Amino acid sequence: MAKGNLTGWTAEFAEAHVGTIEEFWQRWDAGTIKSDEGTDFEESLAALKSAWEVREALGPPMSEADRVWDLVSLELRFSANDKPRQHLQSIRSHVRQWMETRNPHYVDAAFLDCRKAGIAPTPTLLKLMEEVSTLRLAGLDRGGTGKQIHNSRVHSEALRIVCFLHLSGLSVPVAASKAARYISDQNQGKRYKASTLERDYCDHFRVGKPSLEDFHREALSRTTDYHRDGWPRGQEPR
Repeated sequence: MAKGNLTGWTAEFAEAHVGTIEEFWQRWDAGTIKSDEGTDFEESLAALKSAWEVREALGPPMSEADRVWDLVSLELRFSANDKPRQHLQSIRSHVRQWMETRNPHYVDAAFLDCRKAGIAPTPTLLKLMEEVSTLRLAGLDRGGTGKQIHNSRVHSEALRIVCFLHLSGLSVPVAASKAARYISDQNQGKRYKASTLERDYCDHFRVGKPSLEDFHREALSRTTDYHRDGWPRGQEPR
């Protein structure tokens, strides 16, 4: 496919391919890739499908998880772009976890996040819920527990806090210590040692070029969801 046949951000994706669709969406979240002025959903959906073709041509076949994650991401950007980014990221994360683990509670968690944030479930989310309901009624779902999801959410929240505290001026060890204390004080059932959060942060947020830390650094300069000292609004330690 010729680059000239692609439009807007899809052309940039083809020109500066970053290896994975997920990394592309992280760049979009950080504000380094934006959709065209006036682009509507159908145009963006067509462009996304063109991006899939580019991805297939440049690398290994895309997984179904990648495609579903992309569709939910695009739908949320048009239906809930005024909502805090952490809510949108959480919904998308649950969708990917469902596709990869087949733990139906991840779909439940995605719908719960929608309700908490006042977001109408997107068409793709509704299809996922229909799939999960069908499997449950037929006794074919793989099970899994809500506790697994809870622990995963707490861990992700802890690492995000480490990241934003660090980007606001604290060293990683100090940020990890504060995050560990915060998670413990919230009585969320799962506790982490500061050393564990420090290790996990370095393993997950500082790998790759650009890394998750780089993406969040850019996002921090654009969002109002965090105080200047790095704490998420509404989650400041008491």
